[in-house]
Amino acid sequence: MRFERNLLLLLGIKPWERVLVLCDDRMEAVANKVFSAIKDEARVEKYVMPVRKRDGEEPTPTAAARMLEADVVIAVTKFSITHTKAVRKAIEKGVRVASMPGLDKRTLTEGGLTADYSLVMQTTSNLLSVLSGCRLVTVTAKNGTSVSFSVESRAWHKDEGNLTKRGSLGNLPAGEVFIAPVEESIEGRIVFDFFPLAKTKLVCEVKAGKAVSIRDDIDSLERIFKELGENSRQIAEFGIGTNYKAMLTGILEGEKILGTCHFALGSNIHFGGKNDVPFHADGLIYNPTIEADGKTIMKSGKLLIEK
Repeated sequence: MRFERNLLLLLGIKPWERVLVLCDDRMEAVANKVFSAIKDEARVEKYVMPVRKRDGEEPTPTAAARMLEADVVIAVTKFSITHTKAVRKAIEKGVRVASMPGLDKRTLTEGGLTADYSLVMQTTSNLLSVLSGCRLVTVTAKNGTSVSFSVESRAWHKDEGNLTKRGSLGNLPAGEVFIAPVEESIEGRIVFDFFPLAKTKLVCEVKAGKAVSIRDDIDSLERIFKELGENSRQIAEFGIGTNYKAMLTGILEGEKILGTCHFALGSNIHFGGKNDVPFHADGLIYNPTIEADGKTIMKSGKLLIEK
């Protein structure tokens, strides 16, 4: 399915609506492809802001103001603005926001935006039904990951691509079920097979929900921890990918890959957690085994749920 059709359908764009394609100076070339694909379908404008420094940093004041004037915002940015106050204000006003950080041209031609979203939605909904109400999750993988955490009293969320309702927020490409684990409950080791800030596999030793130590050959994360404080060490999110067409073009699409799971460091205040910090960075684990209340949900990357 062509990505242009999916954009129009998933966002429910009407000819009379104001659509803002928000990008930065690092992602303008890809944003131009999105703009060109839909410019004749609605009242579409493009706005370019300076690139942000990290995921979760607020957009510029002018960009934030432009977002509030739109009916639909398509954010094609280098770093994610999903977990920002500007996005929260926009969706509270009723703006529909598709966050597409690090979007790759291949995503538009052969990747996660070309999926049959009726299938993605079915898989996502089925997984959500299985996980709803569980209290304890355990994740292991051959890469050395072994971590458990409580999700008691926390709500699971689905990012299935349907952004047609007023105030909707999600990623495109879509396809995941995610949650903010109970912060202090997370214990163990998380080994990321892919983490955008790391050059090699990133190993996090986690105690009481915080990454107390990390091992890799760069110090980017430690600089962020020093700048933003201890709350940036928080393991903030756990998610499971459900998009059969998604591929590793970057973390946005990568975390949607069916057969993977992901954890994030930083903020989770906007989806049920209590950690508020201007930083949110996800990392992938390939072929995990996931148990919920002792029931195996995924075995070495294969979902074990009814179709």
